[in-house]
Amino acid sequence: MLTVAQYLARRLGELDVEHLFGVPGDFSLTLLDHLLAEGRQEWAGSPNELNAGYAADGYARTRGMAAMVTTFGVGELSAIDAVAGAYAENVPLVQITGAPPSALAERGALLHHTLGDGDFGRFARAYAEVTADGAVLTATDAAARIDEVLATAVRELRPVYLAVPVDVATALVPEPTAPLPGPRVDAPAVAEFRRAAAALLADAHSAVLVAGHLVERTGTVGSFARLVHAAASPVVTLTSGRGAVDPASPHFAGVYCGAIGAKRAILAVDTADVVIEAGTLMADAVTGMFSHRDDPAHTIHLGVRTATVAGRVIDGVPFATALEVLTGLVDGDALRRELPDSAPEGPVAGETLDQATLWAHLQDWFPSGHRLVTDIGTSSWGAAGIVLPAGADVVAQPVWSSIGYALPASLGCAVADPSRRPVLVIGDGAAQMTVQELSTVARLPHPPIVVVVDNSGYTIERALQSPQAVYNDVAAWDWCALARAFAPGVDMLTSQPGTPSELDAALSGAASDPGRLAVLHVRTGPLDLPAGLRGLADRYQGR
Repeated sequence: MLTVAQYLARRLGELDVEHLFGVPGDFSLTLLDHLLAEGRQEWAGSPNELNAGYAADGYARTRGMAAMVTTFGVGELSAIDAVAGAYAENVPLVQITGAPPSALAERGALLHHTLGDGDFGRFARAYAEVTADGAVLTATDAAARIDEVLATAVRELRPVYLAVPVDVATALVPEPTAPLPGPRVDAPAVAEFRRAAAALLADAHSAVLVAGHLVERTGTVGSFARLVHAAASPVVTLTSGRGAVDPASPHFAGVYCGAIGAKRAILAVDTADVVIEAGTLMADAVTGMFSHRDDPAHTIHLGVRTATVAGRVIDGVPFATALEVLTGLVDGDALRRELPDSAPEGPVAGETLDQATLWAHLQDWFPSGHRLVTDIGTSSWGAAGIVLPAGADVVAQPVWSSIGYALPASLGCAVADPSRRPVLVIGDGAAQMTVQELSTVARLPHPPIVVVVDNSGYTIERALQSPQAVYNDVAAWDWCALARAFAPGVDMLTSQPGTPSELDAALSGAASDPGRLAVLHVRTGPLDLPAGLRGLADRYQGR
């Protein structure tokens, strides 16, 4: 027999979860003691629950699943923004709440961390709005409900919620005897999809593949590459799917963001007879304010478990299965096409250290195999305009767009895969939201390289409206001194490059010592915008 907490630890281990993020609280202490006693996970604490949620999100984007533990009420509500973002972007993680003892909850005891009204179900109901499944465990059904809820996270690629009362954490349950159930395949639905896709492709002489976030989230980068090869057609990525395609691929046509993306990518999409959207979510932030090609009659769209062909929705077709079907259907000889050469695009370095120069130098320097982690704002739009080397990808949150996400997300990425060093580029306004996580990342064996782009506030908001408004200003911080204050005694590299050559030297020094946190404080003008953000602002103002 196992305690419920031990059972949960084992199931998480089966899903490759080796760390628990969170903040302890009195209602979660027993739960944590028994989870960690199982020896399958290590504790990765954060200064606050919101940061822990963002870190779990970054971890899950790397490992495929993550877990965080908070205490009832005050802790879990602090994390709910991060969980909502995971829902919006198909990131599977489990929010585990240490809850008050069942008997006290049943009689509505006036406990701390409650609203003082005896209603202990409020917070579970709140989480039901931002999760795919959830349960408040009881001693009689804990094992079965854990299995059901975790299976939903894996199947739907969404966050889930488990509340574990103090007494239930130590209740005994049998050991698991079978693995968690995997995604189900509906054979008739797959056959229907095959027929519909074949009919649409039969009359096509050209195609384009548009890669979205689900290619990475489903772990099907290799399968998608086989589809690209079989189709012999141009492939583009959204800003949310940068790791889906090797940029060295002869078929890669660039990052597509509607009318403000790469010109070669726009040409590839606009001139295709059939558009194959692999795991895309065509939200405003990734489509240049809906300036993308919206052509359902000539589009095949692949979702988590639903495929759509020419507007016809077919449920029960898992994403990986749909890729396999399409790989068998596409005819590279019929669809093959070469796009005309176009002039090089991207940021052009100048003699001063502005946004264009910063991103041009980052592009030239960026090491293969590293991960670019960006926050919403000038950082994400600067990243959208550069070409990365093979083996590099981008971790960002373009749909939910919660500023401050990227700093703790870089912690999750670094913990999940120490072999891939994060390079975090974050604006000063965003970094001020979650700056405490510098104290955690500084102590990692392989800490990230942190580039704080200090433009004196919220430049993306200035670009969209009211550029001189006082509410877009933030207080000036000394980021290098702050990093050292957060991690006294920790050896780190700090630099305030003011010229392109100083930036190059700082980046080179940071890359040469992967065991030291590097913090680079780069100042740019409050109205200095990457090209993509200028395009977005123009479309936003003209909407």
